[in-house]
Amino acid sequence: MDIRRLPASQGLVWFRQAIDLGAKNPRAVFGAAALAIIALYAAVLAFALLVGVLLAGSKAAGQPPGLGLVMAVALPLTLAVMLLVPVLLGGLMHVIRETEAGRQVRARDVFMPLRSGKGRQLAWLGLVQVALAVVGGLLMVAVAGSDYWRDYLEAMQAAMQGANPTVPQPQNAGLLFLVQLVFNYFSYALMLFAIPLMLFSGNGLGDALRNALRASVSNIGANLLAGVLFVGALLVAAVVVALLASLLAVLGSVIHPALGALLTMLTMLGFAVVVLVLVVGAAYLAWRDTFGDAGVPPTAVVQVHAFEA
Repeated sequence: MDIRRLPASQGLVWFRQAIDLGAKNPRAVFGAAALAIIALYAAVLAFALLVGVLLAGSKAAGQPPGLGLVMAVALPLTLAVMLLVPVLLGGLMHVIRETEAGRQVRARDVFMPLRSGKGRQLAWLGLVQVALAVVGGLLMVAVAGSDYWRDYLEAMQAAMQGANPTVPQPQNAGLLFLVQLVFNYFSYALMLFAIPLMLFSGNGLGDALRNALRASVSNIGANLLAGVLFVGALLVAAVVVALLASLLAVLGSVIHPALGALLTMLTMLGFAVVVLVLVVGAAYLAWRDTFGDAGVPPTAVVQVHAFEA
């Protein structure tokens, strides 16, 4: 596939355009994001409840909860969640794409990949993420030292048993941060580009990963600028939302504690929905401008020379 080389300033264009996503059909776009988050939370809650039942059973039998027992349950369920993530992200991209094209779409269309063969293809990206996590773990062990990760796991096991362990410090902390930064950039870029490449461009898994890697290298300036802008905006927004949630919790608790908790939960859910739409929408915009989208009227690449007053 041909890859358009974009200026670094295109990252600012994606940031601006992503803010306007959903304006044409907010009910569908933000509703789809909410359904995706609820589905993931339901899967995670099921995982947490199952682990809690096992731990309670272990304590009732007079045995301390072992890390091996938790991992035996956690690993399969974590794998199931990771398989579900790219499917739901693809469904949200589908809703965003249809909305931008001016076609009729509904919030529940976020589950469209599950009703088609595309879902099974996208689920393979979850296995790719597992493989990347293993590779990333090996890199982290090589940089931080095997003793750090052993001590870290022991500290986590002690914390699960109610102790207050000292968190160990890694070797080569600066190098570890740099390795994590580079590795996370490419792992996220592979995922976010591969989803629309498989869903909209008709790529198979191998072609999608190869083209995603090419795009992440060819337009690294635009991708990094967009990433920095989104991370910066996310940090600022997180502080504002945390303050707002705290205020609503206090005001709601004046009437009833349950109301305060409900207002806090709804505030955080709304924040998560907006963030998900922005991130997934920006990934869709980046794929569209990098590879082209025959299903949506083309838009010109905008060259940004400076910030407007």
